[in-house]
Amino acid sequence: LQSLADVADRPNYSLARVDITDGPAVMELFEREAPDLVVHFAAESHVDRSILGPGAFVQTNVVGTFQLLEAARSQHKKKSLLFHHVS
Repeated sequence: LQSLADVADRPNYSLARVDITDGPAVMELFEREAPDLVVHFAAESHVDRSILGPGAFVQTNVVGTFQLLEAARSQHKKKSLLFHHVS
């Protein structure tokens, strides 16, 4: 959070702590915030984590990304939205 301190007060910035595998919570966030840009970085990006805990890796990176994409797709039906995914 310290690395975001410089932008924390900007009107076009928002940070939400939501479990990305929780589809209803992600959908509610997208409906509430109505983003026009989503930047998604793979949450479990360290290779060793995918070897030591493949279930958590799949839940976060596959299921979580799917939930974000579904919410973005739903939001995109209402307005333009850019989804940038870095994995």
